[in-house]
Amino acid sequence: MPAKVLPIDDIPYTINLKKVEIAVKKIIHGDEVLNRDALMNPGSLDLYVNLSELQG
Repeated sequence: MPAKVLPIDDIPYTINLKKVEIAVKKIIHGDEVLNRDALMNPGSLDLYVNLSELQG
């Protein structure tokens, strides 16, 4: 069970329509995602940067 459930406007997917959870985890932790070219909607990762609900 997740500790928090937050609404978001877009979820990143690969070109093969798979959800990209690891990239979201990296963004939330402040890490860089290098393979944005493999995403169908790479701009969706920007929605996860500095979410106030996830800041300590």
